[in-house]
Amino acid sequence: MINRNTYIMYDFETGSRNPKTTQPIELAAIAINPRTLEIIPGSEFYSLIKPFDDEEAKAKGVDPLEDGALEVNKKTREILKTAPDIKAVWQNFIQYVTSFNYKGGRWDAPIPVGFNNNGFDDIIIERICCSAPWNLGPKDERGATLFHPVQNVDLMRLMFPWMESNTELKSLSMDNLREYFGMDNKNAHTADQD
Repeated sequence: MINRNTYIMYDFETGSRNPKTTQPIELAAIAINPRTLEIIPGSEFYSLIKPFDDEEAKAKGVDPLEDGALEVNKKTREILKTAPDIKAVWQNFIQYVTSFNYKGGRWDAPIPVGFNNNGFDDIIIERICCSAPWNLGPKDERGATLFHPVQNVDLMRLMFPWMESNTELKSLSMDNLREYFGMDNKNAHTADQD
């Protein structure tokens, strides 16, 4: 067996659509044993994230919250006002991820897993770790160092070759894939469900 690094499946929900300018409003993760591909018991991570108010967001160069995004994510501005700020959530997330880096080395770090994480969630991680308005680390001269420096699993990219000739599937969206595989859509577009 080649891989001995824990997989961390994670997902952000956000207040807008552009990963380069959005604000994260929710973060969830779960750890997967690389040998058995089973969830590690008790490994769930979940938090809402308090966004900047609209004026502060504009001043910091990030998108203000969009009502449409909140509707999709089933969140309200009132609920998010009571959430912990991103600095506190991010420090907890760093501790969570590094707790699965059993040897503590760069090459022993967990492998990130997500759906369209390469085109969305990974961009948000890089921004939180390395640039304004957050710049919260961990990072080095190459960028964010939270996860394995090379390995990364994007389930959307894996689904493409498996489903390329499938005429029953409308698109590779999470909603269509959940429907196709008979999965519950009840709490779709919440970080812990996705």
